[in-house]
Order: sequence, then structure tokens, then C-alpha cells
Amino acid sequence: MVEIFIFILGLFFGSFANVVIRRIPYGNSIVQPASHCPKCLIPIKWKDNLPVISFLILRGLCRNCKIKISFEYPVVELLTGIYFLTAYFYFGLTSLFFISLFLGLSLIIISFIDLHLRIIPDILTITLLIFGFASSFFNPVVSLSFLNSLKGSLFGGVFLYSVAFLGAKIYKKEVMGGGDVKLLAAGGSFLGLENIFLAILIACFIGGITGLFLILIGKKKKSDFIPFGPFISISILIVFFLRP
Repeated sequence: MVEIFIFILGLFFGSFANVVIRRIPYGNSIVQPASHCPKCLIPIKWKDNLPVISFLILRGLCRNCKIKISFEYPVVELLTGIYFLTAYFYFGLTSLFFISLFLGLSLIIISFIDLHLRIIPDILTITLLIFGFASSFFNPVVSLSFLNSLKGSLFGGVFLYSVAFLGAKIYKKEVMGGGDVKLLAAGGSFLGLENIFLAILIACFIGGITGLFLILIGKKKKSDFIPFGPFISISILIVFFLRP
């Protein structure tokens, strides 16, 4: 019963994540106006706004103007629901569970924004950083230490900034955005100094393999930019769940 509640809760938070993904980058309020169709602008009724279910019932179309609804909406909702359930199975109702919910939801939002627009809004990374510091007193991953959280944040940010700086000098172009640097700094506040370097290695490995695969199948060229935020997000979660 608890598992079902956690999963459904995750679905609704996934619905909220969709709102944030589509409003925050443009400086729009996540509260007003109410959810509406981007084409006909008619407000969406509650029965048409149920996570996943409404999408299936409406067959992916707006009830009023019949414009196609992005398949990404139910994907984000299902991903968040599955994440919430996984966190519950892994951590139980502990402090790590509640910390992981905020961390995971934030990283899902950040990843999809980065995939769409190749930016990571400061408001999201700064909020994540502040929460990481505040939760450090209850976070065993950083040994319940604010100092360890601070060290992880500083190391993550400085390290990636150094890589970005050197890359720009060598290749004469930006190889990594400032949002990535801030994201890794925020991740360091949740992982601490002992774990953040491992997260960096995992992010580089996953990013490198993915980039190579996309080049081999002809989806990307060597000169193309690939958003790094999703790889940083995945690596942070891997280390947070499977910390040494």
C-alpha cells in the first residue's frame, strides 16, 4: 500500500516537474496561470491533467484543439514515479529517502531543460546547492558534516571550472557551460569530498561512451555540442545510491 502511494506521489511530482521544465527557463511563474494548452490556451481540466492516465485517455491529443501532446510528458511522470519508488525501496523512510527525493526531482528537471535548451538555470542549481548544505546535517553520505558538504561542493565546482577553462584555451571555444560547473558544485554538496571525484569520472565515462555511440550511428558529428548536464545528474545519483 505504501509502495503504491509513493509511486502515485512520484507521478504527480513528475507532472509538476513538467511545469517547471517548460516555465522556469523562460522566467515564467510555476503557479500562474493554470495548466493550459500551448496552442488554444484553454485551461486544462483536472480530469485531463492526471499523470499518464489522461495522456492515454486523450490518446496524446488536446481535448479542445486536438494538437499533439508531447510524449515527453508521460515519460517524465513515469520516470519520476519510478525514481520515487526506487528511492523508497533502497532507503526506506529515512533521512536519505527524503533527501534523495529532492535531489532526484531537481536533477530530472535540470536534465530535461539542458536537453531542450542546452542551459541550466541558476535558480535550480543554487536552490539545489542550498538544500545540499542544509541537509548535510542529516545526510550520511557526507558523514553528517557540513564541512564535508562544503569541501565536496568547492572541489566539484573548481575542478570542472578548471577543465572548462583549459578546454576553452586548447580548442578555442567553449567546451563546457557555467551551468555544468554549478551543477557539479551542487552535486558535491550532497556527495562530499570523498565521492564527488568518483561522480566526475562516471559522468565523463558515460558522456564519452554516449557521444561516441551517437557519432558512430551518425546522429552527431565530432564538432557537435552534447549537453553534459544529464550525465552529471546520472553520475550524482549513481554515487548517492551506491556510495562507497
